[in-house]
Amino acid sequence: MANKGSSFERDISKYLSKWLTGKEKPYQFWRTPGSGSLCTIHEENAGLSGDIRALTSNAKFLTNVFSIECKTGYPGTSFWQHFSDTKGFKIREFWEQASRDAKKANKIPMLVYRKKGKKPLMGLASGVLDQIIGIRDPYPYNNMIITFREVYNLPPMFLCDFEEFFSYVPPDEMKLACEEIWRILNIYGKS
Repeated sequence: MANKGSSFERDISKYLSKWLTGKEKPYQFWRTPGSGSLCTIHEENAGLSGDIRALTSNAKFLTNVFSIECKTGYPGTSFWQHFSDTKGFKIREFWEQASRDAKKANKIPMLVYRKKGKKPLMGLASGVLDQIIGIRDPYPYNNMIITFREVYNLPPMFLCDFEEFFSYVPPDEMKLACEEIWRILNIYGKS
């Protein structure tokens, strides 16, 4: 699974790099050093939260605000598990991890999940979407909001197609939204 995860993180990094600059290279994002290892779970390494980091100052606006957690595989995971509150529901577990790591780093969780043979999905705390798309028309692609039982203490997750989202939100708009979110995070702290 580690090789699959590393490859997926590289693919997401390359996609985000091309989204930001319109070019394949130079890469703007890459895997966080030690992603998935012990070095990323210690409090003093909170700045290393998530699986993707910015390589350039041009890209930092995204990773200063979002802790990006990437997961791939897990063929037994199904959205039906959510409705039966199945123990071991991986998407909930991924969201728990993304939320926990983001909170430690005073960031917003972003989950990028791909099931084998499917396109990647992206999960964001649902309230963040309004900040990103502003007063634009409603988000035009298929999406869902997953809410969790109170016992899990998780924010609702807006879930959509990863590539459609980034095709809809151009880098300059995302940068402006991230600047505002960054300002709010630093004034009020992450809730």
